[in-house]
Amino acid sequence: MKSIKKTGRTVGILLFSLMAVGIPSVIFRGLSVSLAESPDFLAHIYENATSMRVSMLLDILASSLWLIIAIIVFPLVKAYKNSLALWLVGIWLVQLATIVSSDITHLSLLSLSEEFVKTNASDKGYYATMGLSMIQEYFWAHFMSIMLFAAATFVFYYFLFKTKLIPRFLSIWGMLAISLVFVACWLNIFDLDVSFYFFSQNGLFMIVLMGWLIAKGFNPKATISESA
Repeated sequence: MKSIKKTGRTVGILLFSLMAVGIPSVIFRGLSVSLAESPDFLAHIYENATSMRVSMLLDILASSLWLIIAIIVFPLVKAYKNSLALWLVGIWLVQLATIVSSDITHLSLLSLSEEFVKTNASDKGYYATMGLSMIQEYFWAHFMSIMLFAAATFVFYYFLFKTKLIPRFLSIWGMLAISLVFVACWLNIFDLDVSFYFFSQNGLFMIVLMGWLIAKGFNPKATISESA
């Protein structure tokens, strides 16, 4: 069916758009826990407030694009299994809410940096402690959003695997790659060092999946049913 193939290509284009806004959002963020090692890190945040606000906007936009993808494929997933479709959209909604929550913390940090540059030197230690706490809160929320992202995309790749809308080797690769991301987040929670390799595999797979969907779309001969 041409409509299924077209849906796949639409998802591929949205994935391209997602990467186009997602990568700059990471570049512009300019926020890290190690940043707080400098006594004047809040001044640095204040100086880069505009780029950080742009980063937050792009971050929310990228998460919203994932939700749009989930809504677009919802009829297909529902035709396979209704509960799976509800899980897919539900997890993306929670993920978007978590992203918004983490960015609200980031906005509070920007407000704190404005007060920091106005305050007397004797009070700067208090502001620095508050700033570090906000940075840590932001990153823990961000890790939770990545874990939700991993859970939602695993559901999506599982659906693609069962229905053969894309070659099964791609679906298996996707499930393995996103599982590494999920494991890496848990290792971070337990304060264990994690290699960038855990995250890079998913990025490489996303590029391949995007290219495949734009070029081929979903398999029009796939049978969208629970017995597929």
